[in-house]
Amino acid sequence: MVENNTGKSISFKTYFEILKGIIFLFLCGCLVFGGLKVYAWFDRMQYNQAEADRVRLEEARKYQEYASNVVKAHTEVVNSLKMDIERLRKEGDDARKKLLADIEKRDEKINNLGEVVATLEGKSKELRVASDKSYEGKAPGDPNAYDMKLIEKRFADDKGNEQDVSIAWAMYYPNRPEDKRWKVAAEPLEYHTIVIQSEQKDGQFNTHLDSWAFNTRTKEKIPMTIEMAEFKQLKKEDKEFFWWAPHLSLNVDTGYSFDSSIIAGGISFSFSGYGRTKNDLDYRFLDLGVSTDGNTTYAKFTPFAWNIGNVVPFVHNSFLGPYVGMTTDSKYVVGLGLSIPF
Repeated sequence: MVENNTGKSISFKTYFEILKGIIFLFLCGCLVFGGLKVYAWFDRMQYNQAEADRVRLEEARKYQEYASNVVKAHTEVVNSLKMDIERLRKEGDDARKKLLADIEKRDEKINNLGEVVATLEGKSKELRVASDKSYEGKAPGDPNAYDMKLIEKRFADDKGNEQDVSIAWAMYYPNRPEDKRWKVAAEPLEYHTIVIQSEQKDGQFNTHLDSWAFNTRTKEKIPMTIEMAEFKQLKKEDKEFFWWAPHLSLNVDTGYSFDSSIIAGGISFSFSGYGRTKNDLDYRFLDLGVSTDGNTTYAKFTPFAWNIGNVVPFVHNSFLGPYVGMTTDSKYVVGLGLSIPF
């Protein structure tokens, strides 16, 4: 009977251990499934944010008019400017060809080129019967007698007041020989354009323009109407080191502390990085964080982390790197951490 009871007891314990194992595996599966779901949620959120940022930055590169002579040029980001540069060379004169040749000779790379078309703002005044200025001479038939007509542009200033600015003039001498009766000239005009370029978060540039003409004789400023401003710009692919590229991340750590292993989660902050832009990094450096598994809490330092999203499909901006840390009871922890920036 004892042996029989013992056999039943052993059998019951065996089933119980198997049941515990199944429950344990089920819980592990739930944790893994839940972890993957959480990771997928973070990854999808990050992808959606990156897509929203891309659309927003593209929208910010469209043409915008602040005033008729102050605009933000339309900028198209392209992968190659080779055909555009060749077109400039074919359509240009000798001076432009020499300019492009000098750029090649200096081993320089053209990353941004554009075209701007501007006209003098305002409507030309209708020619009136009366002269703007006249001189009848000292006596009838005086060869110095003349009628003068100003050729002007009329435009509204910032306050809406109409203003006439001379751009040329013509003088007629009725008493001189036919081939000497007219004298015409253009006003001495200088054309000015201020170019302001601002860098976006993805490393591309927006170009802003402010154009006007200036009559150096009358000291008058004449606004110009920018009819078209379009630029093409190479997509930034060059990578660089950024001393200040701050990112806050959620972490999943696996590590070892003396005689026990640790699987923990936490938060960290990285200071520097290397990549195409501050938001598109291949490596992150100088990462400080805090993690816990519920029982053990530790501060950690990750000297560098590599973006596995560059080689692993369907993964975006996930960084893997070694860390060393210290628990609240002064025990060292070493391990490997996966971080996902916000």
